[in-house]
Amino acid sequence: MGTFLSWNCRGIRSKLQDLKGLINVFNPVCIGLQETFLSSNNRLKLRGCNSVRKDAATGSNHSGGVCILTSNLYPSTPLSLHTSLQAVTVQVHARTLVTVCCVYLSPHDVVSQQDLETLVDQLPTPFTLLGDFNGHSTLWDSDVANSRGRQIERLISNNCLCLLNNDEKTYFHEPTRTFHSLDLAICSPTLLLLLHFTVGSDLCNSDHFPIIVSYTDGGGAIQYPPRYLFQRADWGNFMQLADITESMVSTADVTEAVQNVVNCLINAANNTIPKCSPRLRKFRRPWWNEACRDSRREEKRLWNIFRRYPTTENHVAFKRAKALARRVRRRSQRESWINFISSITSSTSSKQLWKKVKAANGIYPEFTFPVLNAGNVTHSTPLDIANTLGHAFAKVSATDSCGSDFVAIKNRAERTPLRFTACSTIPYNSEFRMFELETALSRAHDTSPGPDGITYNMLRHLNITSLSHLLFLFNRIWTEQKYPSQWHEAIVIPILKPGKDPSNPLHYRSTALTSSLYKTFERMVNVRLIYELEKEGCIPPLQSGFRRGRSTFDNLVLLETQIRNAFVKRNLSYLYIL
Repeated sequence: MGTFLSWNCRGIRSKLQDLKGLINVFNPVCIGLQETFLSSNNRLKLRGCNSVRKDAATGSNHSGGVCILTSNLYPSTPLSLHTSLQAVTVQVHARTLVTVCCVYLSPHDVVSQQDLETLVDQLPTPFTLLGDFNGHSTLWDSDVANSRGRQIERLISNNCLCLLNNDEKTYFHEPTRTFHSLDLAICSPTLLLLLHFTVGSDLCNSDHFPIIVSYTDGGGAIQYPPRYLFQRADWGNFMQLADITESMVSTADVTEAVQNVVNCLINAANNTIPKCSPRLRKFRRPWWNEACRDSRREEKRLWNIFRRYPTTENHVAFKRAKALARRVRRRSQRESWINFISSITSSTSSKQLWKKVKAANGIYPEFTFPVLNAGNVTHSTPLDIANTLGHAFAKVSATDSCGSDFVAIKNRAERTPLRFTACSTIPYNSEFRMFELETALSRAHDTSPGPDGITYNMLRHLNITSLSHLLFLFNRIWTEQKYPSQWHEAIVIPILKPGKDPSNPLHYRSTALTSSLYKTFERMVNVRLIYELEKEGCIPPLQSGFRRGRSTFDNLVLLETQIRNAFVKRNLSYLYIL
C-alpha cells in the first residue's frame, strides 16, 4: 500500500500494455508519466485510473508531455499550476494527504532557476517531486555534472528538500551502451524517513527504468469486498443448508426473527457459494499465450546477460529477442481481436452484443474517490469523506432547507394525530399468499445487496418449506405492524451530479442499497396498493410516470398530437408547465 511510480515511457500509446503490466505488479497509488507524446485529440483512459495531463505545446511534434494516473481507490484531486514547465500535480491520500508532482525537463530546453523555484513554491507540503530532469550531478549520477544538474542541486538546497535516489541507474543510453541517473525523486523533509526508493529491473520497451517510491513499512494493501460467484454456486446444497425453520421465525421479537433468517442464509451461502478474490483487479490480457510467455522470458534472460556483460554481441542478441517478442505479441493481439469480433454472430443476444461493444470501446461505469472541501476544511480520509457526505445529505433533507410556508404546514399536520383502524376483512389488508411472494421474487432484478448481504438469487433458490416460513415472517410483520430495526439501515452511495465540482459535498445525490428481504416485502405491498388504486380510479388517467405499461413518452406524444392538430385546424394551443 502506498506506492508511487514514475516512468519516462517514450510514447504512451505504444506502451499501454507495458503500463498495464506495471500497474498489475505494483498497484500504485499514482504513476507519473513523462514524454507521453500525446496531443489534445488523443484519448487516454485506463480502467480504475483518473488522469491529469499536460500535453506538449502545439508545433513541437508532440514531443514531451506529462501525465499522472491516480488509482480511483484513493481520494485524490488535481491541482492547477501556474508554470510554463511540463508539470502536473495531484493531491492524493495514501497514509496522509500528499502532493505528487510529475515533471519533465527536456534536455534541449533552457529552464530558468526561477521557474523551478516558482514550481516548488506552489506545491502544498508534504510533497514528492518525480520525473525526468535530464541532469547530471555528483549527488546522484557520476563524477560529471552539467548545468541542469547544478540547477537541481540549488533547488534542493534552497528549499531544504531531500533526494531519495540511491546509486541505482534509471536510464540506458543505447548508442554508448551506458547507464545513467536522469530520473529523480525529491521529497519534503517530513517524508524522507517514511519513503523507500528503488528502480525497476525492466525497461518496459522504453529507455528509462520505472522508479518506485514506496512507504518503508509497507502497510496493509487495499482490498475489494469479496462478492459471491453465483455462476459457480452449488444450489442443491444451498437449498438444503438454507433451511428456514418455524422456530427461527416464531421468536417473540420480529427483529430477532429477521436476524435468524439472515444468519441462516449467509451461513448457507458461505458454505456453498465461492467468493471472488479480495485482491485488486488486474488488467486482463486475453491475447497472452504460451508463445508470448516464451518470447518474453527469452528477452528478459538476454537483457540480464547484457546488463552484466554489456558487449556488442550480447546487445545484438538482446535486440533480436526484443524484436521477436514484440512481433509475437502483436501477432497474438491481432489474432485475439479477430476472434473477439468473430464471436459476434446473428445468434448473439442484444445484451451480450452491447456488453462486447462497450468492452471494445472501454465504456464502463466508475466512481472517483474525491477529496472534499467543506467550508475551509479539506477532508481526505475515507471516514471523514463519508461523514462529510452524510452531513450534506442530512442537511438537504432537513427542515432548515425548506421554505417557511412548507414548514408551517408540516408542523400543523404533524400535530394532528392519526387515527387509523384497519379492517382485516378488506382484501388488501388480508395476509399475503404464496403466489404473491413468488411473483415478487420472479420480477426482482439481480442488484447489489444491502447491509445484510442477502441477494435475490439466494431467495429464489429457497425450497418451498423455507419460503413458507419466510412468508409467515412477512405476515407477522404485516399483522403485528412491527418493523424490524435492520430494515432501517442502508448502504448509501454518493453519485456526482453531471457537470458539478466533485470537491463540493452538496454536488452529490444519494442512492441507497437496502435489504433484499425488505425490498421483496415492499414489492408485495406495492402490488396490492397499485391494484387497488387502479381499480378504484384514484390515479388520474393522464398520469404516466411509474405506472405499469405506460411511459412519460405517452404524454409527449399526446402533446405533439395536440400541437399538430392545432396547426391543421389553424387553432391556438396553450401549454401550462407547472
